[in-house]
Amino acid sequence: MHGLRKTLLILILFMSFLFALFYIDGDFWSKTSPRIISFASFSSCQRNQIPDFPKPNIGPFRNGNSTPCICQNTAPANQYVPKDELDNLQKRRAEEFRQHQIRSGKENDVLILAPANTPLQYPLRGFRVTPMNKTLIPGLALQTQKRAVYKVSLRVQKGVLSVLNVQEGEKVDGQNEKHLSISSNSLQQLNELLSRLTYTSTIYHIKTEDLAYFTFENHKVIFPIEIRRLSVPVLFDPGKDVNSQVTVLVKTFLRYKELKVLINSIRWNYPKIKIIVADDSLIPEKVVGDNIEHYIMPPAQGWFAGRNLAVSQVTTKYFLWLDDDMVFLNETHIESFVNIMEAVPELDLGGMPKPVVHAPVH
Repeated sequence: MHGLRKTLLILILFMSFLFALFYIDGDFWSKTSPRIISFASFSSCQRNQIPDFPKPNIGPFRNGNSTPCICQNTAPANQYVPKDELDNLQKRRAEEFRQHQIRSGKENDVLILAPANTPLQYPLRGFRVTPMNKTLIPGLALQTQKRAVYKVSLRVQKGVLSVLNVQEGEKVDGQNEKHLSISSNSLQQLNELLSRLTYTSTIYHIKTEDLAYFTFENHKVIFPIEIRRLSVPVLFDPGKDVNSQVTVLVKTFLRYKELKVLINSIRWNYPKIKIIVADDSLIPEKVVGDNIEHYIMPPAQGWFAGRNLAVSQVTTKYFLWLDDDMVFLNETHIESFVNIMEAVPELDLGGMPKPVVHAPVH
């Protein structure tokens, strides 16, 4: 009987607890559910408040910071070229420049911008300046949510920074110094100032690099600045046929009989091609013929000295190097080399096995 009362009491207490929990939890969920919904609504609201920034074109762009060319009182080239040959000459020159761009890696010389994932936008690669020449830094921008004040800073090591045409009320600290900061209560005005930011190297060096540190609050990025004095490309008129594209070079020493056999074999298929002979024989003999240049050197100067002399006289795009005991065969076609070199501008050297005379083309 005592055990039954005890069990009944526990059952009553348990039911009372459930009854109370029902009212308490109902009130709890009725209060917390709106809070959860409100938080979700708040998150959605926050997402809706984020401005829809325009997605910029990040490149690649052609690098526009080339060295300016100032020509004074120079006559146009077409005054010295017959009109009926001018179009073909310009086409050949354009093709030669295209191949020069490939050989020198300039076809990939492009400017690429990093979009504002951080929220800083900056030139990722391809920003090049000439030494000690003020140049606008392209692509700098800040994209972020609304703030009372926006402030960015930049720091370099081998040059100075400045903003062009700073007006009254525009806040720029560190003009013409290595460290510069810009602040504004308008994001649009800040980006306008960044668009006028320039870099000037302070040490003359024909090829070096600087690093720019771009900072906003706790965001920091680093981008390279290439400092280079650009050189004028040396372009050759590739001409109309192999005779105007290739010069044959020969170094000879006491082997005039073999040299004459070689020249005769060349002339069989290439009667107009230029032949340059570097001769350091002890007792020189005359080497004559159409379009042959014979350079007599001091005796026994060696193969390398003769090669350097012969190469120094080349005015064509390519040259074919031969030993004086080689012979051209019917299967020897210099045009094959030229076609390959023209098709693949990155090549600097070509060679051919027997029986096509194992001579390198440079």
